[in-house]
Amino acid sequence: MSSTFMGLEISKRGLSSHQQALHVTGHNIANAENKEYSRQRVVITSADPIYEPALNRANMKGQMGQGSQVGIVERIRDSFIDDRIVTEKNVMGFWKSKNDFIYQIESIYNEPSDQSLRNRMDALWAAWQELSKYPEERSTREVVKEKGVHLANEVNSIFRQLYALREDADRQVILKVDEINVYAADIRNLNERIQKAEALGDKPNDLYDRRDALIEKLSELVNVSVGRSDKDELIVYIDGENLVQGNIFRPLKVVKNPENNGMHDVVWKDTETGVSIKGGELAGLIDVRDVIIRQNINDVNAFAINLTDLTNEIHRDGFGRRGETNKNFFKHLNISDNNEGNFDLNNDGVNDVTAVYKVAGNNKVDASAAIGVSGTLTFVRNDKLHSIAEIDYNESDTVNSVIKKINDANLGVVAYINHNGQLALKAVVAKDDDRRNFMIRHLEDSGQFFVGITGVLKQSGPQGSFDYRRVDDIIKFLPTREHITITPKFNPAATMAVSDEVLMDVDVIAAAKGKDVGGTGDYNTTNGIGDGTNALLIAGLRHKTTMVDTKTTFNEFYTALVSRIGSQGEETKNRIENQSLMLKNLENLRQSVSGINLDEEMAAMVAFQHAYNANARMISTIDKMLETIIRLGA
Repeated sequence: MSSTFMGLEISKRGLSSHQQALHVTGHNIANAENKEYSRQRVVITSADPIYEPALNRANMKGQMGQGSQVGIVERIRDSFIDDRIVTEKNVMGFWKSKNDFIYQIESIYNEPSDQSLRNRMDALWAAWQELSKYPEERSTREVVKEKGVHLANEVNSIFRQLYALREDADRQVILKVDEINVYAADIRNLNERIQKAEALGDKPNDLYDRRDALIEKLSELVNVSVGRSDKDELIVYIDGENLVQGNIFRPLKVVKNPENNGMHDVVWKDTETGVSIKGGELAGLIDVRDVIIRQNINDVNAFAINLTDLTNEIHRDGFGRRGETNKNFFKHLNISDNNEGNFDLNNDGVNDVTAVYKVAGNNKVDASAAIGVSGTLTFVRNDKLHSIAEIDYNESDTVNSVIKKINDANLGVVAYINHNGQLALKAVVAKDDDRRNFMIRHLEDSGQFFVGITGVLKQSGPQGSFDYRRVDDIIKFLPTREHITITPKFNPAATMAVSDEVLMDVDVIAAAKGKDVGGTGDYNTTNGIGDGTNALLIAGLRHKTTMVDTKTTFNEFYTALVSRIGSQGEETKNRIENQSLMLKNLENLRQSVSGINLDEEMAAMVAFQHAYNANARMISTIDKMLETIIRLGA
């Protein structure tokens, strides 16, 4: 039989259970505005009955219950929604980090504006056009000089800002890696505390919430995923590799990459192998740094070197007011300190490459006439594999058709007919290493196109080929040094400037074209001070399709550059808007599951309070019963 005191025990347990339930409800209400908090719920179960089924049990029907107890404090959470949010926050982090920098790039170009590069360029073309009309006037020459200075300064400014922005992106990469390490270490520490609590049979719900919040913050930075298959330990991965496993944490670190302008790569600290970064703010920063900003820097460099070289090419053939010739309008600073183009590319103290940007053949050609010979042109692409590419030509081909084959094949070299009717070949931006920008890699001809017809190379076949990986290989070219342009210093946009000779004396500006007297092939006599033909040729570069191939003018190239960054900016904004909407919906969905509804909590509080009061009343009643029994016994 049960004793009277059993009723007190049952009531006491009821008081305890509902007191805990009230405590949990109060905890929920206190965290109503905490977005990282998950609603908790007390699961009240019945205590084990006093009699277990057995042959020797007491002679009474049924089992006597012993009241209630708290079975578990449950955390209301949906891991599927959590994983979706982790994934989408990773995507959001990627686009947000890109958007911040793309906006800054747009502001650097300052379009549309009176001070933009486009307007500076238009002003210079107009100045050359005006000089062609009034070549004898110093004032028009002064204007050409002034507009050239303004344009060069604007190119310098754009480069400096872009490079500073790239360095800023690199610093952000370092900071994000540090942030990842801090979050990962905190997750490791929480794992330890959670494991200890679980070993004691507890459910550390608040610690679970903190850990999940850290995982979400981590997902904004890098592409993490969560492994929950092992109930004893939670694992956080970066592209399948363990970042955190239980109480073990693998930190990341950054190392400088000399092949990427000293920018930092992200590696695992223990193995120093690269980390596969495919999402989050870190991936966005690396993409901005190594793709978007790098491409813009390379484009500005390409603009600077092409404008410098093409202007100088025509300017050197012309004559100043006093008959000066062979003068550059813009400075051209060679990467090499010698006329042979020999350069120490790997910084080991020994020259290892011949750095040539452009070569113009010796021979004037009829670009539309059939060449009448056949053969194969061999090039080495400017990619990391240094892959070989071959272009076949035959008797029915014209110079123009061969040029088209070269330019369509993406060889790292473009071809065109210069103002003197000669075939010109020039290098473009490198795909493998910025230090190899504007270097012709390899030229070889099995026949006579590069040799007898255009006069680029002295000899056919492998023995007559030019290869930049050999020093002193400039001797393989047939033209003299004045028809060969050495690769400019790294980042020609940083050093673009009007030549010192022009700055000191505008009379040397070569407005006049020359004449070939004596049939030597050189423009050895000026047409005179009143001739503006050469200035008109330079002004005509505005419409010449010789920027980076035979299809693009300077204005078209710059327009495409600005349009591209504008399109990238529009894409990032649209992506962010879409991700924001998706994340909002997912957050709302999670709040519907895990969030605190104050009305529901108040209703639960009232119910638990009534139950508590009822149990208290039960104790009071039993107390009176005991008092009566004791009085009767007396």
